[in-house]
Amino acid sequence: MSESQIDEITTISTDEPKLEEITITPVENAKEEENTTTSIDEIKTDEIITPTSQEQKVIVPVKTEGKFALVYSFKDPAGLNIATKIKEMGLPKWGKLYEIDGDITEANLSKVKEDFIIFLSKHQSEAGTKALTIHMIGNYGEAKFGGKGRELCGAMPRVGANYLRALNEKNISEGLAKQGFVVTMEATHHGPYTRKDCLFIEIGSSPKEWKNDLAAKIVAEVVINETQKENKDTIVIGLGGGHYTPEFTKLVLRQKYAFGHICAKHNLGELNLDLIWSMIRRSGADEIILDWKGLKENKERVLELTQITKLKTSRVQNLLK
Repeated sequence: MSESQIDEITTISTDEPKLEEITITPVENAKEEENTTTSIDEIKTDEIITPTSQEQKVIVPVKTEGKFALVYSFKDPAGLNIATKIKEMGLPKWGKLYEIDGDITEANLSKVKEDFIIFLSKHQSEAGTKALTIHMIGNYGEAKFGGKGRELCGAMPRVGANYLRALNEKNISEGLAKQGFVVTMEATHHGPYTRKDCLFIEIGSSPKEWKNDLAAKIVAEVVINETQKENKDTIVIGLGGGHYTPEFTKLVLRQKYAFGHICAKHNLGELNLDLIWSMIRRSGADEIILDWKGLKENKERVLELTQITKLKTSRVQNLLK
């Protein structure tokens, strides 16, 4: 897709960069680290989960001012599909589309001028589960799939919560669940690296789903309608559980919590105090939520780290009772 085919799209190539272009280094045959993690089959698709009433400390609402870069790869059929639907529906005034021609997890975003970044992407897993997912980005350990080692990007917890709830509702109401799709958050993982607040919204997990018109339409509608929607959710970080965070996902759908960075159980061995503070600061979090059962052998060490932060810490299993 070229600029002549879609107006208001900044094309990013791997050729010698022009003044306003962004260069990337394509990664061949890259597989995302979630391929080795837990299944998302625990997420139900036969009901709409709505938030229950509860008293929560009122925190500053999600920022609704500013511009958003919507970044996708021309070589990613899901990202291209979503971007095309957004253009057909009408690109919001707050947004600008950026097209790259390589692996989105390796994109150099230094030329993006907007305040925030939404990545439109495919989700890939060996299980091939049909899914609509959202997640924050960064690496707790080595940077195997873009980004920087032991560096987390700025998160967008309340935008992510808006997305998750709207995706869940539309998955049911528009019939995508009948095709076997589920909606879930994922733990923080992969690149690219940026200091801007950002998140990924994805369609998974095989070429058939990436080209699914209804899935792309739903994601496009959610991005257009929910990105600047104000909410007052309590912002939290999550520790423990599987990569697809079934317990944390349920909590967002049922109550007024918005997750920033999540460290799944397979990354807890990398976690130290510096990384926990990075999770908190990059998320703007005031509380910590533990998947107690999902901490496994790390319970004592994680508790010691959370106590140092002096933030309110709760077990998701208790909150879901």
